[in-house]
Amino acid sequence: MTDYNVKFMFADAVTIEATFPHGIGVRDAKEKVIASWPAEKEAISGPDDLKMIHSGKVLDNAKTFEDYKVPKGSQVVMHLQPRPAAPPVEAATGGARAAKAQPDATRCCTIL
Repeated sequence: MTDYNVKFMFADAVTIEATFPHGIGVRDAKEKVIASWPAEKEAISGPDDLKMIHSGKVLDNAKTFEDYKVPKGSQVVMHLQPRPAAPPVEAATGGARAAKAQPDATRCCTIL
């Protein structure tokens, strides 16, 4: 069988090239991409934090490249979109408290 030759592209034009065997699942492909993650990119924790996009479709981890009719033998371009890191929990709750405490301070007119 022919392999999948994929060139992954990030939004900032950084690329990763990889070859995958016939029948590979999307989750397995993501794990291989994460293993060869560029040093200049912020690391991600796992396959669930990475969107793989082909022909305008976000690929589901439970499916295979074959399910999406990814062509074999020639180079295919796919886009990668890492999920941004979540803000720390303390900052998120502290910001909410601060926002609730400020409504009186942000009013612009005073009724006499």
